[in-house]
Amino acid sequence: MRGPRYLPGGSRAHHTGALILAAALAATTLATAGCTPGRPSVTPASDPASPASRADATGTAAVPLSAITLDLAVVARGFDDPVFVTHAGDGSGRLFVVEQGGGVYVVRDGEPAASPFLDLSGEVSTGGERGLLGLAFAPDYERSGVLYVDYTDHAGDTVVARLTVDEPASDTPAAGEPEAVLRVEQPYSNHNGGCIVFGPDGYLWVGMGDGGSGGDPEGNGQDPETPLGKMLRLDVSERGAASAPADNPRGGDAGVSAFVYQSGLRNPWRFSFDRATSDLWIGDVGQNAWEEIDRVPLGDAKAANFGWNAWEGSHPFPEDSSPAREGFIFPVIEYGHSQGQSVTGGHVYRGSRHPELEGVYFYADYVEGWLAGARPAADSGGGTGGYESRVLAKNVGRPSSLGEDEAGEVYVVDHGDTVYRIGVEGD
Repeated sequence: MRGPRYLPGGSRAHHTGALILAAALAATTLATAGCTPGRPSVTPASDPASPASRADATGTAAVPLSAITLDLAVVARGFDDPVFVTHAGDGSGRLFVVEQGGGVYVVRDGEPAASPFLDLSGEVSTGGERGLLGLAFAPDYERSGVLYVDYTDHAGDTVVARLTVDEPASDTPAAGEPEAVLRVEQPYSNHNGGCIVFGPDGYLWVGMGDGGSGGDPEGNGQDPETPLGKMLRLDVSERGAASAPADNPRGGDAGVSAFVYQSGLRNPWRFSFDRATSDLWIGDVGQNAWEEIDRVPLGDAKAANFGWNAWEGSHPFPEDSSPAREGFIFPVIEYGHSQGQSVTGGHVYRGSRHPELEGVYFYADYVEGWLAGARPAADSGGGTGGYESRVLAKNVGRPSSLGEDEAGEVYVVDHGDTVYRIGVEGD
């Protein structure tokens, strides 16, 4: 699929604002002079104010970000507008790369399969922020062959659908027709969210944008009656349409409001759960001033309200308003549009290849093309504030997503055509 290539939603007008990344990003230049064309460049550690050491959320002593020099290894090239990479949890070691136009390709031992694992090009509407946007394998995929996709249909509406493949171990299985478990009408073409993840609780979590346009004109982020601007939590354990878990905030309600688990999101462009702590991390794309990363422990996630459209990050929206602060969860990391213009949420590194990266949360900016890492600052105690954050690589193209494999290694996807594995120089 070729056409409009801008994916994560956000206004691109009036790109002003100061950087407020929780600690050291302000000391890191975003200039790309001297970069080798076509290959990301790493940012040398250069922040003397960074703490000498700290412990991550698991209590493990961590190498400071200022001492890390990344190496981004090419895993595979040649994809058509890739937007996601994930694994099946089946012990195969395969990666699955999602293309915006509807294709899903297996990468095995660095080689993409010649034929698609799935081809949903006939089901999806594409261009701009629409397309095949999410993929999640059922926890028992190895046995059941069941997986879920999130896409915009020909009417531009969000569909979360179940598919069953005939041979789960095959790289090119036959798949049945998509069976919709949830449909959400979209009033505009942008802010579709699209990330779907099975949480540690066994339920399918679905990130929904606020429905689009600019500034959330319909007030969806704070409207409890709509799924737009929300994080949804679905029980898909039975065939047919999804049901709402009884412990959802409005689990006993009729209609789609029963699926709502969290609110106040503008366009949650990629979220993940830390496999070591179960913390939920969300990259929420800003309006025209602030990009944000939200973090909340799973035990505190129920009914969390991240503020949009009363707040853009930790700043009133509109800026001359005076909303109350009570009842909202504010970002652990935010940055202004002088430093980046469209956040891509990521993953906490829990792999074994690079012990230096243990506990680092990686995220990116789609427009500026950088990759950053974050850790709790030395005096934060791993709480919901006090994060040190640094740009660690530049010239990464248009990072549309991050992902992880079964072993906890973290990958970054360039919307141009490439998937990289994150590593450390010299390892």
